[in-house]
Amino acid sequence: MKSSVVFINHSHETFTPTQSGAIATHVCECYRAARRRGDSPVVLSARSDAEPFADVDAIWIDYPQVPVNGLAHQLYRVQRKLTGWRHCRQQTYGARVVQAIRRAQLQHLPLILHNDPELAVLLRRYFPSAFIVHHFHNQIDASHRFRKKLASAANVVTAVSNFTGRWIEACYKLSPNSVKTIHNGVDCTHFTPARTPPEGPPVINFVGRTGIEKAPDLVLKAAAKLAETGAKFSVQILGSNHWNRLEMDDYQRELQHLAEDLEGRGIPVRRPGHISRQALPSELRKAHIHVVPSRWDEPFALTILEGMACGLATVASRTGGAPEVLGDAGMLFERDSVDGLAGILACLVADPALREDCRRRACARAASFPWDAAWEQFRAVTPLAKNTGRSRPTRPLAPTATR
Repeated sequence: MKSSVVFINHSHETFTPTQSGAIATHVCECYRAARRRGDSPVVLSARSDAEPFADVDAIWIDYPQVPVNGLAHQLYRVQRKLTGWRHCRQQTYGARVVQAIRRAQLQHLPLILHNDPELAVLLRRYFPSAFIVHHFHNQIDASHRFRKKLASAANVVTAVSNFTGRWIEACYKLSPNSVKTIHNGVDCTHFTPARTPPEGPPVINFVGRTGIEKAPDLVLKAAAKLAETGAKFSVQILGSNHWNRLEMDDYQRELQHLAEDLEGRGIPVRRPGHISRQALPSELRKAHIHVVPSRWDEPFALTILEGMACGLATVASRTGGAPEVLGDAGMLFERDSVDGLAGILACLVADPALREDCRRRACARAASFPWDAAWEQFRAVTPLAKNTGRSRPTRPLAPTATR
């Protein structure tokens, strides 16, 4: 079967279920949704040593070697700054993407890019008749050279949330409300609630990269305040600061000290490290309460949906796109507010009926974000919607740039 759409993974993202992030998950899930719809997608991605997602038709591209030090490293850094590309040797990688598209004769198909405005500009240069969709997963800027060209490079610009879409419009000087929101989804056949809630005192959960912007320290600090009241509960912190290892730094040492302090107060803290996506639902089901405490502006926070789909009472910081994902199915606290989070946790730990109400609302909310819906929205903005996958627009249809 001939391909009908091309997903081009982010230049600096691998495509594996064990060592990749939210963008790779998004690409894989939309690929699978497209297959269910009867479309024939193909993925272009940088090659990785890790096992890739199974059952995916992919074209692998070697990312050029980047010296970690020495004269060559310095020269590549200078080149990157002069040309305006985001990463060292990204321009060379982009040229390899162009070659791969040409070899496979994919340039007549819709090309869906992710967090790669520079690559969108490059592809427009080499494929002037291509239909290009650029999807923003984050509030990412670009150098002036690429920022001013995005409007003419992409036929359609999309984003994971209304919050991110408005930010992109302002940054890239696009017309108001021209960036279409296409929310992430969740696989509710994989992320499912426990048949019965775990026995024992409530378990408060955090999952994600244990970086300072994700703010797992807020969970531990709020838990310490809660422990002062004599409440009985435990905490689990799922994740580490690298996919395959924990690398100690000042912030990781702070987390360790906070966890040790909690344990000294009689509050168990479980820290199993990085959890694979396959194992993640079963780990989430060990908890009762799910906290997404980010102190940065979360574009979407996929983990919110995954926690809700597993039937956890969900709490998030009022940042970025998190409120529009959570809706009325959970509780919000103000950014960096330990007291605000502690107050919400106190209510949830003490009140099983409240947790059960939040659990029901969370499950219902998560079910309204299927990946099939995300793919249908992508499909609707491409020539696939008219069954004209081989159509060749004569000029870009990108959002008009404001002046």
